[in-house]
Formats: sequence, structure tokens, C-alpha cells
Amino acid sequence: MLHIILLILKILGCIILGILALLLAAVLIVLFVPFKYEFSAAYDGNPEASGKLSWLFGAIRVWGEFKDKKLRARASVLWFRIFSMDETADTQTNDAPEETEESSVSAELPKSPELQEAESLKSEPAESERPEPESPPTAKPEADIPADHYEADLPEAKVSLDEKTGGPERKGRKSKRSKRVEKPPKVKNKPGLFERLEKCFEHISKKYDALMHKKELAERFWNADFTQGSIVFGKKAIASLFRHVLPKKISGNIHFGFEKPSDTGKILGYASMLYAWYGDSLTLQPDFEQAVLEGKIDIRGSLRLYIFLYWGLRGLLNKDLRKLLRFIKHFKSKEETLWQ
Repeated sequence: MLHIILLILKILGCIILGILALLLAAVLIVLFVPFKYEFSAAYDGNPEASGKLSWLFGAIRVWGEFKDKKLRARASVLWFRIFSMDETADTQTNDAPEETEESSVSAELPKSPELQEAESLKSEPAESERPEPESPPTAKPEADIPADHYEADLPEAKVSLDEKTGGPERKGRKSKRSKRVEKPPKVKNKPGLFERLEKCFEHISKKYDALMHKKELAERFWNADFTQGSIVFGKKAIASLFRHVLPKKISGNIHFGFEKPSDTGKILGYASMLYAWYGDSLTLQPDFEQAVLEGKIDIRGSLRLYIFLYWGLRGLLNKDLRKLLRFIKHFKSKEETLWQ
């Protein structure tokens, strides 16, 4: 019985180790298998460009092209296409709605007069169904109505003199209001010239003190140990990533020129500073007589994700960088004590 349990545990351990090995292999493949990119561009009056990004020996591919003022793009995984875009004139014409033959024929043929009369009869209601107009009611002559009738309908209302005038209480209120004397508004004394100048100088001095305080904080922040250490670390990381991402191969031929020969010479001087980078693979042909731009260039390179993971982990373990981030997060509450 014991050997059966051990055998089951052995099988489960082998399965778990196999799953872990597959996960480790997948992580290593993602980190160390390079992403290859290619880019080419040409210009001879009409711009043309194309680019390609592939990974895992072409298992995942993304391709794009701009040619004849049309953009095309495609993405695929293994042999399955997951995205495709093609801007052509054929797709635009196919997307337009097409009219059917029946609708066009019905629109062209006019209606016969018999059909028009039948439609008009249907729309008009029958004479028997039309409502008869009501005759207005005839008013009785006033001579037949007795004069006592009007007097009986009128209510007897007697308004006293006090109700009309509002009574003696209202008169008393008016007299009290008339006795009240409106107080003149208080006139505020305007500050003199000396007082205004004094306030202006106080405001300027406060602004100056706040500005000097900010300047002092900025100098202390820049000269702090964690700031200088973070700057050194950032320079190393950026230089390493830049060298890793740069294209490995550049080739092509560029014929250029400007209206001013001096501008052409300046561009040629700046490009010669990068000669150690592109070498003889890229040919530059300056033209000092006319303004022209034509040529072709091809760029190829690769990048691996492990370099980003490497510098990310180093940044998390760097004490100066962590202290800098903590200082920026709590700058307002701990601006005086964090660098002490």
C-alpha cells in the first residue's frame, strides 16, 4: 500500500515539475528571443514606406506599407490572419449601396390617371360621414327679460371707509415710517499714498521671500545625495537601453540639397559626426546647386525584453531612486525633513 502512495506522489511531482519547466521555458523564450524589426523608405517625388515586426522566427508578424497614397496593414499569428486593412478604390466602390431593379423601375414609371383618382377618393372622407356644422344658439331679446332679474343676481356689498383706507392702524404705520429718518451711508476713508506704497512693498517682500524659499529648496533637492545618485543611475540605464534598441544595420543612398549651399554644408557636417555609426553602408550625395531630396534607406535591428526587466529590477533595488520617489510623493508634507 505504501509503495502505491509513493508511486502516485512521484507521478504528481513529475507532472508539477513538467508544468514548472514549461512555464520557465515560456518566460525565457519571451525574455531572450528577439523582436526583429525592419523599416524601409524611399522618395523620388512620391513617398513610399514599409515596415515589419516579427517574433519567434516569424510566428507572430505585423506588416504595414504606404504606397501610391494607400495604406495597407496585416497582422498574423502562425498561419491565421487576425487583422487586415487595405485602403483601395475597389473597397470604396463595393461599400456604396446598389439600387435594385424594382426600385429603379418603379421610380421611373409615372402613375396612371386612374390610379391617381382612386387614391384621391380613398383619402377624401365620405359625405355621409362628415359632421354637420352646428348652428349658433339664438340669443333672446333683452325686452323679454325683466329688469328685476339683474338686480336679483347682483350681491349686496358694502365696503366701509376703514376697509378702503386700511383703517387707523395703517395710518399709524405710515406716520411712523414718515418719522423715521434715513441714515446717510458711511463714507470709507480712502488710504493715502503712503499707505498704498507700504502695502505694495509688503506684498513684494512676501513674494520675494516665497521665491527665495523655493530657490533654496530646489538647490537642496538638486544637491541631495539621493538626487545625484538617481541621476547617475538614470544615465547608465538610458545609455544601455539606447545601445540595445539602436538598429544593427543601416543601408541606403540619399541625394539631398537646399536652396542655400551653406545649409547643405551644415547638414553634411552634422551627418559626418555619425559616420562611425553608419559607416560605408549609407551613402550621402550633397548637391550644392539645387534643392533636391531623393533616395532610399533600409533599417534593420532587434531588441530583447530582458534588458527592460534587468533595469527595472535594478531600479526597484536602488536606494537613491526609491528615496527620490518617496520624496516626490510626500513633497508637501515632508519637504524639510526627507533629505536630513
